[in-house]
Amino acid sequence: MRRLPVLLIVFVVALLMAACSGDEEVKDVPPTPKLAVVEFATPAPSPTLTQPPAAILTPTPAPTVGMGIAASEPAVLSAAELEQYIARRPADVNPLTGLKMDDPTLLQRRPLMVRVGNDPVARPQVGLIDADIVYEEITEWWVTRFTGIFLSKDPTTIAPVRSARLINLQLVPQYQGALASSGGSDGVRWLLSQSDIVDLDELFVPLPYFYRDNENWATRLAFDATVARQYMADEGLDTAVKLRGFYFTPSIDEKTLPPGVLFDANEVVIPFPQVTSEATWKYDPASNSYLRFTTGDPHYDLSGKQLSAANVIIYFAEHQATDIVEDSNGATSIRIIMNGRGAAWLLRDGKLLKGNWETDGTQTPQFVFDNGQPMPLKPGNTWVQVIPLDYFVTIDGQEDTSLPELIQPAGTDNAVPTATPPAAPTPTATPIGARPTATSTN
Repeated sequence: MRRLPVLLIVFVVALLMAACSGDEEVKDVPPTPKLAVVEFATPAPSPTLTQPPAAILTPTPAPTVGMGIAASEPAVLSAAELEQYIARRPADVNPLTGLKMDDPTLLQRRPLMVRVGNDPVARPQVGLIDADIVYEEITEWWVTRFTGIFLSKDPTTIAPVRSARLINLQLVPQYQGALASSGGSDGVRWLLSQSDIVDLDELFVPLPYFYRDNENWATRLAFDATVARQYMADEGLDTAVKLRGFYFTPSIDEKTLPPGVLFDANEVVIPFPQVTSEATWKYDPASNSYLRFTTGDPHYDLSGKQLSAANVIIYFAEHQATDIVEDSNGATSIRIIMNGRGAAWLLRDGKLLKGNWETDGTQTPQFVFDNGQPMPLKPGNTWVQVIPLDYFVTIDGQEDTSLPELIQPAGTDNAVPTATPPAAPTPTATPIGARPTATSTN
């Protein structure tokens, strides 16, 4: 029994020696550095503007105006000024039309951007008359196709719905919209799947689509915007977006315009392929709008009303050939550069105003004169005619060749700058048409 205290003493001594040994090992480890505290200074808020920035209100003369690209870069609003300018727009005014809405909540959602055919058999179309904006572009070099943008109205029938093209990869993000189409070529659909576009491809989201009776394969597919809205709401996709929109004035005040930008324009011919798609706009003083004719004939909606526009914008853009095959005949897709900067001519009130378009691809394009002053759109709907740089537009019987004279071969001092095509995205395993979350959609 006496041996127990001795053993206990030995055990305690051993523990103390181990502890001392541990202390020596800890001394070899560098001390943990103290955490540095980073302070972020909050910038002083900019003073609230009580009127649009000077770049919008004060026109200044420019040596070259209205022919597309000026020698000097135009003034561009800063992000802060632009945000404040947008914030002053009344909540019940449609940023795409400049018109007041009875229900301003309709503006707090994504625009629906529906692909509509314009083959000769596709006319008359259904629903285009209700679009806030319609873009028309050439496809496969022989016919045109439309992208109708619907924000203020949701037609129950928009037809005939056709497939997407490369233009939609750049156009849809400008309006933060949702693309409605009937598929597309493998190349186009793969690129759409790698983008962040809300893609309501009929092959993967069939709910809003239906077939019309007594129609052929090219004209039977239709789209119900009301069903699409409900689907998007259920999926968390119809989120509120903030569109920059456009600058509207009820009339043209010639005294405020830069010199040399205003011309008469009662009849304008867009030289799309003559047999299938040549577009003519004739000014109608009775309605103070432009009436549309296609291949020489009045272009009607199925309702019996002739298509018309408060504004027609001629959007000069570089067109590039690709090797993306679009049909069984081997026709290839066209890459149209919609982002960057180029020439834009505005038709309104029987007049033609010459200026520019510019956009970074994340917002609606700005339409501005060479000095940065915005081009004044007329409140109402707009048609945008996207045409190659070398097209000659006929105005009141005379070809206007002023823009192509500025086009120089690449590499010359006066060459028109064009946007670099976006690099091909890195492939992912995301299936086409999948939308896993409301903030990351394909």
